[in-house]
Amino acid sequence: MPSCPACGRSVALSRAACLYCGAPRGAASAATREESAPAASAPGPTRRVLVLLDLAAMAPDRLAEALAVSRYEATLLTRRGGLHLVRAARDEDAEAEAERLRALGALPLLVPEAEVRVRPVLCLAGERQPNGLLLRTEQGAVTLVRGEAALVVSGPITREYQPTAERRRIATARLEEGFRVHVHRRDTDRPLEIDALNLELGFATNDSARLEIEAWLDAVAGDATRDSGFARLPPVLGPAEPDPKGALAAAGSLAVATRGGAGESRPVVLDNVAQFRFYSGCLAAVARRREAAGTPGP
Repeated sequence: MPSCPACGRSVALSRAACLYCGAPRGAASAATREESAPAASAPGPTRRVLVLLDLAAMAPDRLAEALAVSRYEATLLTRRGGLHLVRAARDEDAEAEAERLRALGALPLLVPEAEVRVRPVLCLAGERQPNGLLLRTEQGAVTLVRGEAALVVSGPITREYQPTAERRRIATARLEEGFRVHVHRRDTDRPLEIDALNLELGFATNDSARLEIEAWLDAVAGDATRDSGFARLPPVLGPAEPDPKGALAAAGSLAVATRGGAGESRPVVLDNVAQFRFYSGCLAAVARRREAAGTPGP
């Protein structure tokens, strides 16, 4: 998978700019110079500031000028709505970019990247209880009651095998599309992450894990904002994390056996979980800041 020359994260070949930091894919020389500087002076990912725009508050003409894109592309962005990452940079560079956007009539949002890249708490099992949800997480049992959630973000997860020069044949084993949910609670920055493919269900009224999770959310979300806009973003794939239940590893073994390649290495699985977490983290960080400032969200 190709990487962004500026921030090093995986980026789709079809994208002209990095989804995460906004750098053009042709910025390799500048990135090389920055990486060659002493480590003490190079900012880590968590020390940068994200410059975001709320697309719902932008007219296409103004957005086209602010992002230096065509009016057609700006119109598509405004129709999609949500938050748009303009760039990630050091404090002073991010503020300079924000000033440029303000001069064009935009209202940029500045968010430290560390607030966005908060590691979620993984849910391993769960079931409905009379007073809410009982979840078993990697940190222990959590009871989630109605009113505790401030924001619920959900979206499909794309999974596929990484293509290689050695493997051109199509494997008969296919990876099931995933479904993730982040429940951002009012009393902590770390969201609860529910993975429909790797969740042990207790008593359930639905045969489908996804339908059961949706029923959970209906029961406990209350007046929390619910966002499903991730489904409208083009997937940006990267290597998948280790699978706690081994389902992806088993699928990879099946794919190797299907091809009949004795001794053939297991294919690398790609997914867009990192993209989903970044998307969810941006929404939550902006929502927290708006709530603290008493500013209503979109």
